[in-house]
Amino acid sequence: AVVSTQSTGRFQEAIKLQTISYSVHDSNTTAILLLLDHIQQQYPTMHSSPFVTLEMFNLSSLYIIKGTNESIPPVLLAGHIDVVPAEIEKWSFLPFSGSVDNGFIYGRGTLDNKNTVFGVLEALEYFLSSGRQLKRTLYFAVGHDEEVMGLYGATAITEELKKRGTRFGFMMDEGCPVLKEGSFPGYKGPVGLIGVAEKGFATIKLNIEHPGGHASAPPPDGGAIGILKDAIYNLRNNPMSHMFGQGVEVAMFEHAAVSQSIFLRILSSNLWFFSPLVAAIQSLKDAPRAQITSTLAFTQISGGVKDNVLPNSASVTINSRILPGHTVDDIVEHVRKIINNADIKIDVIYANEASPISSTESEGYNVLHHTIKQIFPEAIVLPGLLTGGTDSKYYGELCDDVYRFAPSYLSAEDIKLFHGHDELITVKNYEQTINFFYHLLNNLDKSFEVKLHDEL
Repeated sequence: AVVSTQSTGRFQEAIKLQTISYSVHDSNTTAILLLLDHIQQQYPTMHSSPFVTLEMFNLSSLYIIKGTNESIPPVLLAGHIDVVPAEIEKWSFLPFSGSVDNGFIYGRGTLDNKNTVFGVLEALEYFLSSGRQLKRTLYFAVGHDEEVMGLYGATAITEELKKRGTRFGFMMDEGCPVLKEGSFPGYKGPVGLIGVAEKGFATIKLNIEHPGGHASAPPPDGGAIGILKDAIYNLRNNPMSHMFGQGVEVAMFEHAAVSQSIFLRILSSNLWFFSPLVAAIQSLKDAPRAQITSTLAFTQISGGVKDNVLPNSASVTINSRILPGHTVDDIVEHVRKIINNADIKIDVIYANEASPISSTESEGYNVLHHTIKQIFPEAIVLPGLLTGGTDSKYYGELCDDVYRFAPSYLSAEDIKLFHGHDELITVKNYEQTINFFYHLLNNLDKSFEVKLHDEL
């Protein structure tokens, strides 16, 4: 696709609009409406094309780009325009300025997830401007509330498409990036990760009621806060057991083996023997460990009203990310067993199960694999697990093969920019994003085969 300064300018204007989702029932609807208008105005060919239909679901958009052959199962692309809040004082540039400095575009949404949305829009506008029509029908879902569970956007779109009996050949949502050189063990080059599964999610609240009293005569158990402290300590020191060798990591290491150094190639190709060693190595750091086990994070705590009064109650909120192979019930049972205190009430506030694991031999995986190699020819492409959540947890009901990928070129350190301070994307990488989606449009009608190495 032809990427111009106008393309970057349109993206910058989108970043300036503060499309913040604060909670399920609190979002900046004015900014979202302005952004939807910006999209309509800046992509006139797409919005006037006889091949394109736009349907609105609350403030989420569903584009249907009709293909010439309706006998081929359609494909779904998904992204979202809402963003999380930003603490202005902690940014080098104003988070909604869209500033360009030294080849970087700064702003909330540059990585999560306006880059995907506008990359698709730019690619579609260029494709349709040539007068061409896709052979295969494409759906493009743009959510407005993904950051607060997608309950009014992706959920509504999914329910309507289920009523219509729509089934997709495959879909791609936001997800794993292209990791920069040196980010993957035993391989010096970049690695494109296609998320073939994503973790489930549970918000669990622990609450303890206690008689309370004066702080001058505390009980031996420490009161409500002391009891809750013990529960937190026990959970922190008794994590869920790892499931290395039973999930996505098996395919990831098998695909990686041919490109790794000889020592790690032997490990990766013989996990049946070396799984305990590799699992021990994975467990040494936070991010690799999260790939092989379900996690519990203590995110909110409450208790006490005065410095000399023992509180009558205390609570802690746990955010759990659930590995495929574990269930929400498994997590709750683990918490119950480890805290071992019937006085502590356990409430599941919100939960969704982990996704199924999609095929690495499907048409969709092969198309994405080929497209990644076109834009990042030095990269090896591997299946991966997305530890965050996406709207694909709803759209997954509409197809068997769900993939999660973003053509963002990042180091392991850069991943902290998601929901963090100084979120940014390079101008070059935004151009690569547009070209990725343009190539993907052209590849949807083609067949590819990914050949793996022979086992050692």
